[in-house]
Amino acid sequence: MELTVRKEDLVKGLAKSQSVVERRTSMPILSNVLLEAEGENLTVAATDLETSFHGICAARVSKPGKVTVPARKLYEIVKEMPAEEIYLKDKDNNYLHLSAGRASYNLVGLSAEDFPNLPQVEDMPELAIAGDVLAEMVEKTIFSISQEDTRFNLAGLYVQKRKSDGNEYLRFVSTDGHRLSLVDRDLEGLEGFALEGGVIIPRKGVAEMRKMAEDAENLTLGLNQNYATLTLDAAKLILRMQEGSFPDYEVVIPKLSKKNVVVNRQAFSDVLRRVAILATDRFQGVKLDFKEGLLEVVSQNPDLGEAREALEVDYDGDPLGVGFNARYFLDLCAAMKSEEITLGFVDEQHPCLIKGEADQGFLSVIMPMRL
Repeated sequence: MELTVRKEDLVKGLAKSQSVVERRTSMPILSNVLLEAEGENLTVAATDLETSFHGICAARVSKPGKVTVPARKLYEIVKEMPAEEIYLKDKDNNYLHLSAGRASYNLVGLSAEDFPNLPQVEDMPELAIAGDVLAEMVEKTIFSISQEDTRFNLAGLYVQKRKSDGNEYLRFVSTDGHRLSLVDRDLEGLEGFALEGGVIIPRKGVAEMRKMAEDAENLTLGLNQNYATLTLDAAKLILRMQEGSFPDYEVVIPKLSKKNVVVNRQAFSDVLRRVAILATDRFQGVKLDFKEGLLEVVSQNPDLGEAREALEVDYDGDPLGVGFNARYFLDLCAAMKSEEITLGFVDEQHPCLIKGEADQGFLSVIMPMRL
């Protein structure tokens, strides 16, 4: 392999691969990035066997070939190269030589033959989606994905195609067993997706989707029962679906709220953040005491003391006191856009339903906790 490539193009491709490669793995090859030169292009590929990325850079290829080298070190080297163009050439024993200006490196690699083949996802149903729409859908659900890998069916984003009144829409749902987030969006082109029973995109893949969507005006989203793909220009993300069945999440969504509280989202978030300073570190438990026109947020910690702060709200029901993990509400408030949000309650034992007028198609459910 021998080629010359623009530094800017190579940096972009390598940057997108960094969070895909496995840094702690029993397979050293998964910490490497694959560079493959062919025709007039250099392909950059990375995978952890579940999440895969490949991007294409224009290059002046003198000799085709491929090599794998440590992804992180290559990225650090290329970022610091002092010239606009970089010369790459493979050497014996899987070494890669890089030079630019007066700087040169010889980087130890591994055989490209041992690099896993990326999944072949030809003829997948696809649709065009605006980057800001996809980013918002992910932003409103990613924080509720379970961080416990033992609960593998919750450690991902559940994606469904739904139909209501003859209209099809895409639904994202996530839950960690203590809270749930759901967002629906009408999208054109859903007809080709056959998502029987829905699919689960693993947590790491969802984070990569968000990164790609944040930088894009428009993307192409592909979905089938086995893979999800996200394409932006010459960059493509391939995500293997998580195995397992997502729980029947609709049973935990309250159908009717007997007591509704309207609160300013930012003010509520600020109060929670201040009062939670004295909450126990692990559970961040706070008590929400609702009275007519007023909410008092209280935290008590036998080792540190007590904190309380009141906030005016729109509420005219009977007094109500419920314990919650403050972090769940803080995550939720950060993801919503509505100036005012509505907290719906049945009683102290049932979950709280949260909605906002400026967050159409979105709802969240948070389970109470005993303090």
